[in-house]
Amino acid sequence: MLTVVLVFREGDLMSKKTVVLLIGIVMSLSVLVAGCGSNIGNKTSSGVTTKTFESANFTIQYPSDWIKNEPKNGTVTVFFVTPTNNATENLNVQVGNLSASDTLESITSAQIAHVQEFADFTQIEAGNATLAGNPAYKIVYTATYDGDFQKATQIWTVKDGKVYLVTYKTAPDDYNTYLSAAQQMIDSFKIK
Repeated sequence: MLTVVLVFREGDLMSKKTVVLLIGIVMSLSVLVAGCGSNIGNKTSSGVTTKTFESANFTIQYPSDWIKNEPKNGTVTVFFVTPTNNATENLNVQVGNLSASDTLESITSAQIAHVQEFADFTQIEAGNATLAGNPAYKIVYTATYDGDFQKATQIWTVKDGKVYLVTYKTAPDDYNTYLSAAQQMIDSFKIK
């Protein structure tokens, strides 16, 4: 905190303009100094350039300081590791084929049942949403997965015989640190 003390002695002559100017300068400096400390330790990706990942089914923009990984097998199409470089803290996209009878409602029931099986599962919020301009469902929860206690947001939609599932997950203490960047990624998600 910046403190400035103005001392006037009897007999000093100072015009009102000078006093007003000094007070204005002090106030401006106070605002500038206060603003300088507000982003210390903030690891969000604001101000970082973005790159675009493109698959056969979708595109998504991601911060250039996140690490992209495309697994050769498994259900994840792509995942983006946060700048912590901890692979368990990431945003990932899964694309799967649907059967003719699958709907957003049936996928939602199956996905909710799946995450409820995780140890220490606690639902924080859930409800209808939109993903890539399509009706979707979103759930935020904490749970232990593969030995790691995490906080996660999952959002999914169905389109043209496919399900698109986007998951953002981190340690609960880091969740809000990267939430803004993760939300920008989700907002940039487009289905081809």
